[in-house]
Amino acid sequence: MHPSPRPELRDLAPVPHGGDAPPGLLDFSTGVSPLAPPPAVLAALHAADVTRYPHPTALPLRERVARAHGLTPEEVAAGAGSTELIWAAARAFGGVGRSVVVLGPAFGEYAQAARASGAEVTELCCLLPPWAPEEILAAARRASPSLVFVCRPSSPCLSALDGAVVAGLASSLPGALVVVDEAYLPMFDGLSPLAPAGNVALLRSLTKVFALPGLRAGYLLAAAPIAEAVRRALPPWNVSAPASAAAIAALGEGDALAAGRAEVARLREALLARLSAAGARIEASGGPFVLCRVRSARPFAQALFARGVRVRDCTSFGLPGHVRVGVRPEPEQAILGRAWEQSMEAA
Repeated sequence: MHPSPRPELRDLAPVPHGGDAPPGLLDFSTGVSPLAPPPAVLAALHAADVTRYPHPTALPLRERVARAHGLTPEEVAAGAGSTELIWAAARAFGGVGRSVVVLGPAFGEYAQAARASGAEVTELCCLLPPWAPEEILAAARRASPSLVFVCRPSSPCLSALDGAVVAGLASSLPGALVVVDEAYLPMFDGLSPLAPAGNVALLRSLTKVFALPGLRAGYLLAAAPIAEAVRRALPPWNVSAPASAAAIAALGEGDALAAGRAEVARLREALLARLSAAGARIEASGGPFVLCRVRSARPFAQALFARGVRVRDCTSFGLPGHVRVGVRPEPEQAILGRAWEQSMEAA
């Protein structure tokens, strides 16, 4: 006989993710930048003092983030990656007896965190046509949520809700927190970030765009009472000293970020040409991603895996006829192209 966990946790299966290719395989399953981290960021990481506790709420990082966005530190929460902040927001604004809306197809941790909090989850598959903005607003209102998750740009669909739609969603749900996840936005061309306002909070990741996913650093921007509630849902010392130091340095790398975005765009165009030549059916592209339609994602992804390449099977997103391909350097793209051609019988 063992103690019983809360019922919402007992049957909570892990969410499938990319980034788990075993050694020896080329990993196209994530949107992590294909470029090397900036030297200044690595230098700050290695110089961090790990013999002392970091600040309990990562105040030095929050102060630097606040300066970068014209806010105060009280309007910032810092996390060990944006995923930790997704879970903290769910703990703070979800919970038993509450409803959470996820605009999907979307990152599985939104719904996972909400369910773990005990909230009821409504997933609206509205980021693909033919949903109109007014239909999105109406469906969200029907769920009467206390929390809404929006990925902008969305993954895997690579579409971005217009800022006016997000504002309309927030104004029509004044009792709900609308969390807009812009983790990949810095790698997309021609897409302006939103600003936190009222009941809208923004999420940012500092590890995807600088190729440091193993470090874990991200932040949330929101009105001070919202950010404070999220900080209260986090444990102390949640951002390590190396992660905080690297993140602070990364916030000063605006030129490297712009250059990286241009290089990602160039590599994405090369990837599109390579995939098209291999017979791929391209459905969408943007930032560090290409979305392709296949007959059945699972066997096709398995066929590529057998040839040394990992792509993201989109079945867990509710898209069993799609795979998502991350942008990687051109020598790796050449290997992917050959593996794709050899796997076309499964496509």
